[in-house]
Amino acid sequence: MAFQENEQATTHGAAVAGGHAADDGFFGLDVEAAHYFVVAARCGCFMQAARSLSIKPTLLRKKLGLLAAWAGHPLFLHQGNALVLSPEGRRLRTQLVARLAVLSPGLAQNEDQPLVRIAVAEPLLHDILGRDLLAFLRQHANVRLELARLDEGETPAPDTDLRVWLAPPDDVEPWPGFASAHLECLAQLEYLPHVAKRYSRETSRPRSLVELEDYMLVDLQGYAGIEALQPWNLAIADRRAGVTRVNSYEMLRQMIQWSACIGLLPHYVGQLDKNLMALPALFEPRMDMQAWLAVRAGEEEREEVRRLIALVHAAFDERRDWF
Repeated sequence: MAFQENEQATTHGAAVAGGHAADDGFFGLDVEAAHYFVVAARCGCFMQAARSLSIKPTLLRKKLGLLAAWAGHPLFLHQGNALVLSPEGRRLRTQLVARLAVLSPGLAQNEDQPLVRIAVAEPLLHDILGRDLLAFLRQHANVRLELARLDEGETPAPDTDLRVWLAPPDDVEPWPGFASAHLECLAQLEYLPHVAKRYSRETSRPRSLVELEDYMLVDLQGYAGIEALQPWNLAIADRRAGVTRVNSYEMLRQMIQWSACIGLLPHYVGQLDKNLMALPALFEPRMDMQAWLAVRAGEEEREEVRRLIALVHAAFDERRDWF
């Protein structure tokens, strides 16, 4: 094996040039590949190791292949569905764990990652951004992310780095709760009453507020203070019976889907659940809200923040035909 133990103590200031060790015991060793190997050995899974390192699995496998060629032996073996170290791999791991702290202290430990705080309106988190955020976390397992759900009308803490929220369309430049370096409108959403098709035949669906009296209404608590949703709020206020109020958007969706209720949802919901149908002729005037993105001043150039901004843009662009 090309790697040989050096019996003499390697000094803390061992030179590392071009990502390779310069002392005799580590001659030709790619320190970055060695670090990747130690992480892969700890995880026992190439995919998880790539996530932990925030690199692509193809790059990880390439680096491990080069390290195996350098060592002169296979470093991993497959036993059924399990990935295990070969005997040579176990010996190399033992040697590298002891030596990496000398060669490159920053690679031997988990370096602190900067914290990113993002606050997202619950409907947008549930319907639009949730899947993309999960994919982001699968690809960046070492990220430090603080994700807060915004209820309707709620203002986040001033130290939030990104905010994605809903505001009335007459608010030309809504206040995000902090001084922002980037502020943009992402989409306009029309809010419409929805009913589950299974509970309402076409001939009996309500077409006026009078006919709506025959149905249970379900309301989200945060709607009450939103002027843009006033037609709906007035209908709720006039009710003396047949109203259920919930404090969760997800529960609102569940009540409409499974409890024969009618509730107010963004117009695109039918794209997500074909069983939910909008009732567009019940209320005048239109009830619209706008989705906004804001980035706190001073944070727009951080790599982690830029990745999340790109994620938000990609999620809305992918669903552009909804709006």
